[in-house]
Amino acid sequence: MRGCGKAVLATTMAEDGAPYASLVTVAFDQDGSPILLLSTLADHTRNLGSDARAALLFDGTDGFPNPQEGPRLTVMGRIERSGNERLRRRFLARHPGAALYAGFSDFATWRLAPERAHLVGGFARAVWIAGGPTLGAAMASRMAEAEEDVLVRANRDPGGLDLIAARSLGRSERGWLMTGVDADGLDLRCGPAYARVDFERPVGDGPQATRAIADLAAKAGAQSDDRG
Repeated sequence: MRGCGKAVLATTMAEDGAPYASLVTVAFDQDGSPILLLSTLADHTRNLGSDARAALLFDGTDGFPNPQEGPRLTVMGRIERSGNERLRRRFLARHPGAALYAGFSDFATWRLAPERAHLVGGFARAVWIAGGPTLGAAMASRMAEAEEDVLVRANRDPGGLDLIAARSLGRSERGWLMTGVDADGLDLRCGPAYARVDFERPVGDGPQATRAIADLAAKAGAQSDDRG
């Protein structure tokens, strides 16, 4: 889910209760809660003003010859407007182009509070997740407090981030910067290019995240040396 930059938003039409689906860009809070930047002029925002219940469909089926064999996740809950500046910063770090209009008076940050989720991993592989795919509040809080420091440390070594992008994702661009880090992995950006790298296992605080990033860089460097 964290690797997705867009989703399908399902809301209920305020006028007649009919279902309505729209495409939205998304980012994520430290606990995994989806963050959206919505305009009050949009139909889906007016719908949320009448009924805050909504669902987001995240599609991970790209590259599968038969999309039915790929993973997808539906997250259900309530979407509410938020004045939290940290959420706004996380959204703009994931979608820097949105800065062109994020300051318009009709735009605001919204957050979906997950209540449950439905994961389909392919044929006959489906499961309901009570509470949704979110982390505990304590871990999310520690990561939120540590994120800025972890980013500063990691971005002092852009060569290491280039190695991570090259060896973990096969990306050949140079000059990657880390724009976000959470318990599950890190967000990288190089110009308009975005990449997501997952940790081998979740981390619980800043020092663990810094060590996990160093381990990724070290393994990437060792692989590079082995291949000449």
